[in-house]
Amino acid sequence: MIGLAIHTSSPELGLALIHLEEETTRSRVWPLGRDLTQYLHTCLQDFVQPYQWRDIAYLAVAKGPGGFTGTRIGVVVARTLAQQLSVPLFGISSLAAIAQQHQQTLSDQSTQPSHIAVSMQAQRGDVFGAIYQRQAAVVQVALADAVYSQADWDSKLRTWSTPYDLIQAEDGLAHTVTGVLALAHSQWQGSDRPSWETVLPFYGQHPVHR
Repeated sequence: MIGLAIHTSSPELGLALIHLEEETTRSRVWPLGRDLTQYLHTCLQDFVQPYQWRDIAYLAVAKGPGGFTGTRIGVVVARTLAQQLSVPLFGISSLAAIAQQHQQTLSDQSTQPSHIAVSMQAQRGDVFGAIYQRQAAVVQVALADAVYSQADWDSKLRTWSTPYDLIQAEDGLAHTVTGVLALAHSQWQGSDRPSWETVLPFYGQHPVHR
């Protein structure tokens, strides 16, 4: 059996899977851009091989924030697959995936600040922001995803009481699908089994108006 993660919140497709018995993982990124809708299912089918759809024990998806269209497509595809396969679906914050991927790249956790702050440019000069606490395996939410004015986000960081790394999210976030997978797998190991119906995109802002 495998767990499968999907990331489409930037102009790329990121996929990652874990073999649940062997604890082995692999991932891949495709720079699909506007061709995401056309090639997403083909990439999924090719990536999952040699496993079959019936081998999927759970799915995970980056639910945003991120690009409106890509995020919506990824969540819709993940919800549809989870419903058809009757498997749990984990909706993972794109910001949490960035923090988790950052933590996974650090060799010595003991010398690092205790928190990771992540920001992403939003529309109309606003900022998506969140702060995560480092843990042994996966990061934990210390300040949940929200939309801030730049001034309010700067103020939040200035008054944060513990040391933190600050990460500014940029394009090309599909490689953080490994973070999506790690966070979902931790919840899976903790016996969490969320229904596909509970997973919705997090846009933070309406794409046109406030």
